Amino acid sequence: MFLKMKKKGKGIEEIKKFRKRFYNDHANDYDNIWWDDENALEEFEGFKKSVNIKQGDVVLDIATGTGTFLIEMAKAGAICYGIDQSPKMLEKLRYKVKQEGIEKSVVKIGEGITEKLPYPDGIFNWVVCIGMLEYYPLEYAKAVLLEIIRVLKPEGHCFIDIPNPNKPYAQEREWIFSYDLEKFEKMVKSLELIILSRNITLNSTVCSDTVHSGALI
Repeated sequence: MFLKMKKKGKGIEEIKKFRKRFYNDHANDYDNIWWDDENALEEFEGFKKSVNIKQGDVVLDIATGTGTFLIEMAKAGAICYGIDQSPKMLEKLRYKVKQEGIEKSVVKIGEGITEKLPYPDGIFNWVVCIGMLEYYPLEYAKAVLLEIIRVLKPEGHCFIDIPNPNKPYAQEREWIFSYDLEKFEKMVKSLELIILSRNITLNSTVCSDTVHSGALI
């Protein structure tokens, strides 16, 4: 799924409106489009290798969309929350949850603002954020990470997926804010997150598996 967007001249609120409209318009066919993407399977397999869910883990999927990753975590025994800005995508997710028979594992799905998460402090073992940060400038990504830190339990983990700027996926798509990896990791570490592992995929993305190591100073 590729958005036609220029990164220059668009503010954060304008990007949000564009994304909400786009995903509402494409909710019904989103899964087919996503799985047709040559990078989708690689991204999905990288997620499964890095996110080690334990029975009873409480997890949050940010920008959950139609729930590809949320459903995988629910099947692994997690207690799942999902947040997205597109009501149509969430309708699709609710239908899929019912079809999979995992209603008891999916506690709450709803619309929300990513940089102001509607959850109390310290409740999640895992927070997953895939396919979202690259649409926004680095300062917005920092605001999202601050919220992730707030809602994570001590020693909780987050999984972040961003495009690898050295690969064609990022280089050919002008709408992507191709973060300099050194600057991104420096920002992550400044928030007292420890990068446990990196999975640099062949085609498209860099996955950072991080652990919350304490309160901000």
